[in-house]
Amino acid sequence: MAVVSSKQLNMQEASVYPEHEIGYRVVGFVGAFLLVLSLCLTAITIRDNVFSEHFHRFMQSVYKISAQYGLYVEDIIVEGNQRTSYDELIEALNLSDNESILGIDIAQLQSKIEQLTWVKHCVVKRSFFPNNILVNIEERHVSAIWQYEGRYYPVDDEGNVIEVEDYEPDAPILLLAGEDAPNHLAKLLEVLKSEEELYKRVKAAVFISGRRWNLIFDHPGNGIVVKLPEKNFAEAYKKIALLNKRRGIFKRKLTSFDVRYPNRIIVDIDKSVEDLMFKR
Repeated sequence: MAVVSSKQLNMQEASVYPEHEIGYRVVGFVGAFLLVLSLCLTAITIRDNVFSEHFHRFMQSVYKISAQYGLYVEDIIVEGNQRTSYDELIEALNLSDNESILGIDIAQLQSKIEQLTWVKHCVVKRSFFPNNILVNIEERHVSAIWQYEGRYYPVDDEGNVIEVEDYEPDAPILLLAGEDAPNHLAKLLEVLKSEEELYKRVKAAVFISGRRWNLIFDHPGNGIVVKLPEKNFAEAYKKIALLNKRRGIFKRKLTSFDVRYPNRIIVDIDKSVEDLMFKR
């Protein structure tokens, strides 16, 4: 019987199993796994798409039959709209005659309505008996009119410019002027409304050089100008409000209060409001 040394056996095994064969096997296994995985995902996708298509066709048949048996939209009831016309809403909803009330996508209808100019938010609901669609609208509240490049734009309380051809305010409203003024309106209103009595007297606000505000009180073209600082303008506004309560400064024949400096107030009694409104 032939005797083979352990050294010779190891050499033969090394020739059968090369040094890097384990690495090759790992790479091959990973590659095969990824291939099988991609094939499985492809098969699942095809199956789901086919199933989804068949399911969609089935549901469309259900909706059609339900409409034939009376479950269709008879009327659309709208609440909360003042500036948004009923015709605009009907056009946005784009519902066909005898549309199944079951097949309506409520979220899609809400999205369409909220794209209308005056609509801030809306809620759409089904009323199965007597087959009505209920639309409750919250319209944008106009807080100011922005004078820009010869035109006037309504601006809501969040500073959004409402793009409309014509707008007639229902009551006296704050006049805005200055580049980029609407984007800073929300913060300004928050400060102004902190002194409600004084806020009612603010007729115009001019955003100066994209940095700070000039306020015009009592009359937009012939009122008292208050020049607020770029920083900490809320404190300066409160200072003016306090002085008016204690000393009635707005009752005096003054045209301008400059409160841009922390330790003093500069008063002007000569210059016209037109010169002061846009003065830096």
